[in-house]
Amino acid sequence: MQTYSRTTEQMMADTREKLILDMRKDREFRLGTIPGAVHIYWEDLNDRMAELPKDKPIYMMCYTGETSDEFAAWMQEHGWEAYSIEDGYRGFYRWQIMQE
Repeated sequence: MQTYSRTTEQMMADTREKLILDMRKDREFRLGTIPGAVHIYWEDLNDRMAELPKDKPIYMMCYTGETSDEFAAWMQEHGWEAYSIEDGYRGFYRWQIMQE
């Protein structure tokens, strides 16, 4: 497993204050997201990097995990503690169903 990738279970077990970043399209975000997630569409992220904290972990979520993988790897190389949530929103949704 890559060091920049985390499962939903690992994210939920991380009790530190963290930022959850939903990188999907507006419509997808409005249909459902992780509670407390901040929304920045991935195409806008390069222009908004200064808004992202370097003093707490950032868990990034796209739809499948591929786009967030690329951003998390780049961000770790540039000083953020950033992780991509494995399988993106689909992974979170599966985890959520299993909790019921």
